[in-house]
Amino acid sequence: MSNDALPPLNMFAAQQRLLVERLNLLIATVHPLLRADVLHALEEKGKILFRSHTDASLGNSPNPQPPALPAGTWPLLTLMVAQHITPNIDPVYASSVAIAVECYVCALDLLDDVEDDDRTPVVQALGPARTLNVSTTLLMLTQRAILSLSQRGIASERILSLLDAVQESTLVATAGQHRDLLAEQRSAQDLTREECIEIAAGKAGAIMRLACRLGALCADATDAVREQFSEIGELLGISHQLDNDAHDLYYLLQSDTSAVTPTEAASMKTDLLRGKKTLPVVLAAKRADTLQRTPLSADEEKKEYLRALHEGIITTWGICLLYRERARDRLQEIEAHRPIAPALRLLLGVR
Repeated sequence: MSNDALPPLNMFAAQQRLLVERLNLLIATVHPLLRADVLHALEEKGKILFRSHTDASLGNSPNPQPPALPAGTWPLLTLMVAQHITPNIDPVYASSVAIAVECYVCALDLLDDVEDDDRTPVVQALGPARTLNVSTTLLMLTQRAILSLSQRGIASERILSLLDAVQESTLVATAGQHRDLLAEQRSAQDLTREECIEIAAGKAGAIMRLACRLGALCADATDAVREQFSEIGELLGISHQLDNDAHDLYYLLQSDTSAVTPTEAASMKTDLLRGKKTLPVVLAAKRADTLQRTPLSADEEKKEYLRALHEGIITTWGICLLYRERARDRLQEIEAHRPIAPALRLLLGVR
């Protein structure tokens, strides 16, 4: 294969360097002992400080595979939405807002891990108490990153609008998480498809909506454009959550977790043990409840339930695609005015 045929190098390198620089300045004032734990959380896979974010998965591999998402996807999404709307936006201003998103998402991830009793590397290394303290610190850093914009002459009205968006998202996301926790105490037959989607919207949907919305807000987008990007984020967040739920259950049913990390595999099993009512599980329970009206042997009942789980996975993937199509419709509305750059399209996951 010639060099011309190779995929491009990391298209996010410049933005990643800018975000890392802003993040390091933000956490420099944190007490050294606490800072070490905060850095530990922000260096996990997928986070902006993950040390391998320039590896082959970003485009140096000779294998013709789709490029993987880069480290720091959340702040990159916010930054690149802002740059799409206002190409000449102050990079320090936009990256400060983007870093607030990174701190915010990492904080909620840590809370979710402790609440769900997931033994992630960070929780295992720090323990639940220190993990919760790091989460609190990251939430405060989220606010500090936005409040620091006053030093760059950003109007107080804009700063308040950014903080208000964060507060609104927090209330929606925590309500979604609370509904998810309460659903563990209910039978799968008692839950509806609509409730499962509402929970996904309250969690992943609210977070991705915020990442897109803050980018549009800091770029001073019109109300229409701001709502378009916000809706794209929410639709794609729901789609990603449903896809993950179906993906995780599929690998467990196949008894093949070779395509996921040991941490992800452990998290999948924890979800099942805790009685997580994801959409494919709820859909399967509805079908199994119908089948119970017909007398079956124990082996037949097990086979039918496994078949119901597979059908639940397929149906969930179908619903996932519907939400992705709706997001693509919103994207086409935006592109009617200006094409979306390939890098931003990759982050959104819409081709």
